[in-house]
Amino acid sequence: MRIATWNVNSITARLPRLLAWLESSGTDVLCIQETKCTAEQFPAEALRELGYESAVNATGRWNGVALLSRVGLTDVVTGLPGGPDYDGVQEPRAISAT
Repeated sequence: MRIATWNVNSITARLPRLLAWLESSGTDVLCIQETKCTAEQFPAEALRELGYESAVNATGRWNGVALLSRVGLTDVVTGLPGGPDYDGVQEPRAISAT
C-alpha cells in the first residue's frame, strides 16, 4: 500500500497537478492539508472519477484537511478534542479514518 501526504496550498489551484499525480503515482491513500476551500467546494467528484473516496474537514479559510482513499474510508472523525479555535469555531486541522 502506498500512502502519501501533500500540503496542497489550495486544492482548487493545484487540482490539475493533483489529478495527474494521482494517476501516475499509484497512491492508495493521500492525506492533504491546506485545502483552502469549504467542504462543499472540495472536488470530490473529480477524485471519485479516479476511484478515490474523500473525507473532508474544511471551512474555506486558511486551512482544511482531507483524506483520499482507493481502499475505503470508515469511522471518519474530524477535529481534535480541545483543538484550536478561532472566534469560537474549531479550526479544521485534523481528520482521521479507518
